[in-house]
Amino acid sequence: MRQFAFMVALYAHALQLFNPSLTSDRATLLARATIHEADAQGLDARLLVALIAVESSWRDDAISNAGARGLGQLMPGTAAGLGVDPDDPLENIHGVAVHLRGLLARYAQLGRDDDYIDALAAYNAGAGAVDRFGGVPPYPQTRAYVRAVIRLWRRLSGDGSR
Repeated sequence: MRQFAFMVALYAHALQLFNPSLTSDRATLLARATIHEADAQGLDARLLVALIAVESSWRDDAISNAGARGLGQLMPGTAAGLGVDPDDPLENIHGVAVHLRGLLARYAQLGRDDDYIDALAAYNAGAGAVDRFGGVPPYPQTRAYVRAVIRLWRRLSGDGSR
């Protein structure tokens, strides 16, 4: 229990570095939700932290030009399909974790070593684009996105092997 509280505190501190306007209580709530959802989906919580940091800098009021909403920038159709309210931060984190787990499962079935890269590309550009191109589409924004998430995930993990 003590170790979990320490982990939550570390994650909350990291979230406040990405979004200094988060209060300590809010950062703790979001950190707990992130750790819980990552655990429930069998994901590395640091990957969720990195993805959301790149998507919105941990701003729950973020809205993209394309209409993606909330922390994980879920498109309204994706959020509806997942049964979550993209404007509710806790539901958004849940939706992001479930969506990412689904994408990872989809690309792991192909037996290539690039399942994380393909899943992140699909998160950004859509699975159809990744399937059409047999991997990361040649879109500069998607390529930069995948690099940014992977780089931040490595930094948060202290692991250069990913």
